Amino acid sequence: MESIGDIIKNLQKKASDENRKNTQEKDQEELFDTSPLTSPKYISGKKKGYVTKEYQSYGAWLAGKLDDKKRISMYIKWAKDKPRGVLESAYRFTSDYPHAKDKSRIFMWKVKELEDGSKKPKKKKKTTSL
Repeated sequence: MESIGDIIKNLQKKASDENRKNTQEKDQEELFDTSPLTSPKYISGKKKGYVTKEYQSYGAWLAGKLDDKKRISMYIKWAKDKPRGVLESAYRFTSDYPHAKDKSRIFMWKVKELEDGSKKPKKKKKTTSL
């Protein structure tokens, strides 16, 4: 007849072996899980669609950072058409206002200002010599 101590040791050994097998199986499942790679990337908002181009993901990122999900298509169009440097500097300017009510307005204003500044050449003042 086995003592109670032997029975408890056997039960603990069986439980640890089962736990080891379960953790190994879970580790392998996590290691070889390809579902994140195969799931489509969606743009969040009312209309959902696939993100296939880099400018689409950048426009969606901008809309998310500016808390302006309703104009996500505008940001995607801007990311496609406007120079990336203009958008980046406008975003950096906007990020300096963390407590602004509407960051998107500041962003749009700065984009317009940067575009107008780049189109108009600065006039040089003529100096007259006496």
